[in-house]
This record gives sequence, structure tokens and C-alpha cells, in this order.
Amino acid sequence: MVVMRLDRFLAEAGLGSRRETKKLILKGRVKVEGRPVRDPSYRVRPGEHVEVDGKPVVSPPGYRYFLFYKPPGYVTSTRDKLPTVMEFFREVPRHERLFPVGRLDRDAEGLLLITDDGELAHRLLHPRYRLPRVYEVEVEGEFPEELLPCLEERFILEGRLTLPARARLLYRSADSTRLEITLYEGRHHQVKRMFSRLGFRVVRLKRLRFGPLELGSLRPGEFRPLRPEEQADLVKLK
Repeated sequence: MVVMRLDRFLAEAGLGSRRETKKLILKGRVKVEGRPVRDPSYRVRPGEHVEVDGKPVVSPPGYRYFLFYKPPGYVTSTRDKLPTVMEFFREVPRHERLFPVGRLDRDAEGLLLITDDGELAHRLLHPRYRLPRVYEVEVEGEFPEELLPCLEERFILEGRLTLPARARLLYRSADSTRLEITLYEGRHHQVKRMFSRLGFRVVRLKRLRFGPLELGSLRPGEFRPLRPEEQADLVKLK
């Protein structure tokens, strides 16, 4: 088990919805280490003894975190008419509770976090935290270096200004150009729309990093549990 809000802890242990468990806490029916706790946001740590109405609560299974290399051709969703990324997790126990954090376009590839930790997912995606998202982008044609500052400027998308970005050239020829783009938010088709504004079509989009997580040596379709140090970096964001 990882550190978890008390109301979530009770809900995950099967004592009702978050709203119902919050009522139990506010009524003083919950004790942690023998002391009444009336704060639903209290953080329950591994090994702490929790009881409701004098009865011990069995700790729920801990959250699960997987680093996944999404291949092109799959929808970043739990359900869809098209093949989804969750098809790769059918053999994982309790796979029906897992979900992808954020989105990658169907034809895009690269790093995707798969978890059952909704609270963490919300924080990772919230614009307030401005977590870096690093992409390798290939566009048709020769992208001029003097346009790099244009990529780093703020764009108006859906009536709102984007956050500033960072960009650098990786490879350029007359036929195609590869660049590295760092965004600090995740708007719908944001990378493609940014290049489209400058007259270039994205032919390949690969996410290399999201926050503290890096794709590393994973191959398309492969996934692995997060290492303890990676998980610790994520939990710090909660």
C-alpha cells in the first residue's frame, strides 16, 4: 500500500463510496492508531491500524503504476470501437480498474502511464503543475531554424493561450525534419496544431518523457511496473 487519503482508503477497502466514507469520518466513527480522526484528507501510511466502529479495516491493495510504450494505431481510452491501449493489459490482475493517464493521438506513439490511482492522474494532468511533456516530432519538408522561436511562443487554441514551449532541431533534410518539443500542458492535438499553424504537417509523433518518467528502452507494446524510485517521484506530486 502507498500513502492514501483516509476517505479513499476506506472506499478502496469496500466501506462505501467516497461520499459515504467521508460521512463516517466526520461523525467520528473512524480511528487511526486508536485515535479518532475526523479529517477525510488525513494521509494513511503503510502499516497504520485503521478501524471503523471498533472493527479493524483490512488495507486495500496498493495502487499500480505501469510505464507503457503505446504503439501507433491504438486509441488512448478504456473503451472504444477501435482497438484501445488497454488490450495490452488484459492479463494483468484487476485490469478493469486500470486506465491511461492523459491521451496520445491514435497515430502517435511513446510513453503512457497506466494506473488505477485517480487522485494522482488528476494532479499529473492539471495545468497548475506544468509537468514537462517531451516529444520527438517529424514533419514533412525542411523546417527552417529561424521558425524555432515561433514554436516557443504562445498560441491561441480553443480561445485560450497555450503555455510557452521549448523546441530544438535534431535532424533536417530537404524531405523531412526531426525536432524535440517540450510542452507544459496537454491540449487536444496540440503539437500537430502548432506545426500546422506554421505550414508543416506532422508525420510522426513520439512522446519520450512525461514529468519524471522517461520511455527508456521499452519497445512498442511493452510495459513494466514503475521502479520504486520512479513511484516515489510520482507520489511526491500527490
